Amino acid sequence: MSEMEKPPMSPYGDYLGISIDEYKDGIAKCSVEIKPFHLNNGGRVHGGLLTSLADTAAGVAVRTIRPDGMFSATTDMNISFIRPPKGGSLQAVAEVIHAGKKLFRTEIVIYCEAKLVAKTNATFMIVEVFKRK
Repeated sequence: MSEMEKPPMSPYGDYLGISIDEYKDGIAKCSVEIKPFHLNNGGRVHGGLLTSLADTAAGVAVRTIRPDGMFSATTDMNISFIRPPKGGSLQAVAEVIHAGKKLFRTEIVIYCEAKLVAKTNATFMIVEVFKRK
C-alpha cells in the first residue's frame, strides 16, 4: 500500500467512530473518542469497544505489509483489560511482529490519557474476498 493511500475504514469502524491516525511498515495507530453509547450499564467503557479498536488497528497494520490485492481476516485474538479507561479518548498502537506467507501475528496496546488500559495479541490470515449473495 502506498504511503499516500489511506486505508478505508469498515462500516462497523465508522459506526463506532474509530479513526486511522498513522499507518506504515507494519505499524498502525487508531483512536476513538468515547461517547455515551460506548458505555456499559455500569457507566464504564464497554470491553467490546476496546476489542474492536484493537482489531481495527491490527488489521490496518497488517494491511500495510500484506501482499497487494490480498485481504486478511482475524483468526484469533486475546485481550487483557488492565484498568478501566478514565478519559475522553482511546489510542491503540498495533505492530506486526511476524509476517508469514499466510499468517500475521500482531501485538496491540491501548492507552487512555497516556495510561495503559489493555494489551492484545491477534493473528490474521490471508483470505479471498467474501462476496455476499
